[in-house]
Amino acid sequence: MFSILQKSLFVLAIFLITPLVIIIINWHWQPEALNHFSKYLYWVTETAGSPYSIISCGIFSIVFALCLKIHSKSLFLKLIVLLAIAIISGQLIKTVIKNCTTETRPFVSWMESEYQISDQYFYSLSRPERQGLIEDYAQQSSQIPNWLYHHWGKETGYSFPSGHTLFAVTWAFMALFLFNFKRHYLTVSTIIIWALTVLISRLMLGMHHPIDVICSTIIGWIIALCVYQIAIKWRLIER
Repeated sequence: MFSILQKSLFVLAIFLITPLVIIIINWHWQPEALNHFSKYLYWVTETAGSPYSIISCGIFSIVFALCLKIHSKSLFLKLIVLLAIAIISGQLIKTVIKNCTTETRPFVSWMESEYQISDQYFYSLSRPERQGLIEDYAQQSSQIPNWLYHHWGKETGYSFPSGHTLFAVTWAFMALFLFNFKRHYLTVSTIIIWALTVLISRLMLGMHHPIDVICSTIIGWIIALCVYQIAIKWRLIER
């Protein structure tokens, strides 16, 4: 247990480096952060958001079953239930916190300074009205590509914490805790790199502040640690 906990803390530190550096240098999102790699980040970030996150869940569930060598129907059902509880509980926690904190997204703050749209006014609108407002201003700006305005239009809720990051990081830590890291080094490393890319994409696309992804990363780590303990009790893995 202590060895796997040490490894998880090391990975936790890797996830936290980028947002902590951004806080230290006092960087704030601006359109200048966009470059020719930004659309690749957009494609990656879509894998952790609706509706493509459902496909991601299906793929990861199969990968987990194969890596854990789950053969019986009862153990497979337990695995699916455990993974579903982890992901759903994370998203429920995220929703509750968002509605309590009501933090403004970085792109909304940018629109406020660029078009004099107050964040209070923006969030007083219904979600369809917010999307329509974003689409209206998308036609007036050459700084923001259409695909990013489209993404903003789908993500008009509050900022803190990051649901995409929480989704991705939870899968990464569950892979780290549940798999034999030496035996499945490539699989675990790939999932960790994917989750880290999702985290970075949320910052670089103007969707989240550093504190948002920091909080999501810690919540995901805690959820995965609980999953690890339950997996031992359900005999999905050995200690």
